[in-house]
Amino acid sequence: MSWFKDVDFYFLSAADAETAEHNYRGTVIIRENEMVLEVELPGDEPYLIKGKTRDGFYEGDHEGMSGDIPVHAKWTRLDRIWIGTWLEDGYESLFTFRLPSAA
Repeated sequence: MSWFKDVDFYFLSAADAETAEHNYRGTVIIRENEMVLEVELPGDEPYLIKGKTRDGFYEGDHEGMSGDIPVHAKWTRLDRIWIGTWLEDGYESLFTFRLPSAA
């Protein structure tokens, strides 16, 4: 198991030009056939997504409290950066994060 703290997550959305970019911090845990993303939100509970491997990418849903807005994410590795799509409340965003080279 590999554990990475203080990972920078960058989000880009075309939904609203004023809030198009968001930067958050979080934790990434890599286990056999699973990658867990915990993205911290200021003043709120973090997003927790357990991604399972699917033909070269990871895919998972936010496992939060009842009443949380559903989130579905898919991501894959491109060279040294991870990139994916984040679908939340009907709005799709791109997101990226980078892990130390050992990952």
